[in-house]
Amino acid sequence: MTGEYRICPRCGRSSREVPFIGPLCRDCYVEVYGVARLPEKVVFTYCQYCGRYKYQGGWNEPTGSVEDTLVNFLHMYLTKKLRPTEHIEEAWIREIRLERPFTGPGIYTARVVVEGESNGVIAREEKLVRVQVNAAVCPYCTNRITKRGYNAVIQVRSSSGRLDKGLRERIDSFLAGMAPSLADAIIGVEEEKEGFDLLVSDPSVARMIASKMRSAFLAKTIETFKLVGRNPDGSRKGRLTISVRVPDIKPGDLLVIGDKHYFYLARSRGGAIMINLDTGREEHFDSDHLWGMGFKEYPGGVELRRYMLLSRGPSTTVFLDAETGYERVIEVPSDTVRVYVSDFREGREYKVFLAGGRVYVVGEANEVSE
Repeated sequence: MTGEYRICPRCGRSSREVPFIGPLCRDCYVEVYGVARLPEKVVFTYCQYCGRYKYQGGWNEPTGSVEDTLVNFLHMYLTKKLRPTEHIEEAWIREIRLERPFTGPGIYTARVVVEGESNGVIAREEKLVRVQVNAAVCPYCTNRITKRGYNAVIQVRSSSGRLDKGLRERIDSFLAGMAPSLADAIIGVEEEKEGFDLLVSDPSVARMIASKMRSAFLAKTIETFKLVGRNPDGSRKGRLTISVRVPDIKPGDLLVIGDKHYFYLARSRGGAIMINLDTGREEHFDSDHLWGMGFKEYPGGVELRRYMLLSRGPSTTVFLDAETGYERVIEVPSDTVRVYVSDFREGREYKVFLAGGRVYVVGEANEVSE
């Protein structure tokens, strides 16, 4: 290095040996002033049931295990509280790790690696932060445990009068896949002889859940509102009840809708695709259409054939009839084949439904029906 250079008044090293920050070399600056100031103590409160944590006046979703959530919380909280020292232009947290594994409520020490920049010089230091970890019960779990605080009830019932195992499993799977913003409002489930009730904290969320069930299952919904008391301010307190009747039908069923026969081919967005057995044409049914016309399952059911796909070209598709020992060859125009499986490959067997001169591929031959 040529030209003027500086001498650190604390250790005697020159700027030829080590970068300077302010009046001191980088190492002495960090020892004397530090890179940034942090709180010496932090309080972290989490829900012992669901893992939510308190931050900025509310309860927030966890980001994994409680330990992972704690580290992420410390990163957010300490970044907000971080104050660079005089000659540091910008500072940030590089790493946070606990001195011992997380075992529940108690006192922990977090080792925090802080970095900062001054005129292109990067400085680093480690700080120890004391963390008081408290366990509590969040309002969501309090409501679930006590089953208080609900302002709406969703009564889930079947059109047949009783939820069978298969239908209940499909509804449970649907509810488990809902967004947390909806699922969190369900504070309890009460089993009933004919079905079950969902206790929901927010009426508007209850309406959203019922609407999604209506779309997913072709359900019929009816709302009623009942006064149940008065609020502390004297206003009347009511409770919304939404009856959700789910038709006990599924793809593959043969139905009588109105006075016509239909094959329930597949679900579609907001409804279902049915094949009119009188015309062989596809028709789309939404909830209003289905319940408005009236429906029932045809007692005779429907038999699906098993076809193996031999080849599929732009103009012709060839199947082998598995039920004849693969001796019968079925050759049909490709534009008459409707495929409702995700994986349609040569050499595999499929369940097919024949109607109106078309071949409807509705499932794989070895899959278990719903």
